[in-house]
Amino acid sequence: MNNSLVNLDKTSNQSIAPNIWLERGNELASLGAYEEALSSFDRAVAIQATNNAAWVQRAVVLIHLNRHKEALNSCDRALEIDNSDRQAWLFRGAALNHLGRYQECYASYDKSLGIERQTIRQKLSIKLKGLWFNSAQIKIA
Repeated sequence: MNNSLVNLDKTSNQSIAPNIWLERGNELASLGAYEEALSSFDRAVAIQATNNAAWVQRAVVLIHLNRHKEALNSCDRALEIDNSDRQAWLFRGAALNHLGRYQECYASYDKSLGIERQTIRQKLSIKLKGLWFNSAQIKIA
């Protein structure tokens, strides 16, 4: 294991910024060390309970550990913080799928896609307004 990861284990939770624990958890998860990654995400949310990314990443590793009810709870916590988080809705759908709660699963997936489509629609609307505004300023000789 990476020396910087080992050194973090020897440090107290409160003296390290939650984003360091988040980075550590992401690195461990990418190595397939899900239990250790979960411990890092738990530390991140213990320090900063409103760290939305840590709640979502916590849900991801819980899904890998087949702890789907806990993953669902983490997604719900993330959505309490930011109801427009696409990733939280996506992984909420995955957790619900594993729990056999398909109607709720599809609704969560739809919410994830709907948020994305809304964002794209908003961006397109702004871009089109900008094109219209710029074309109105062009003088034809």
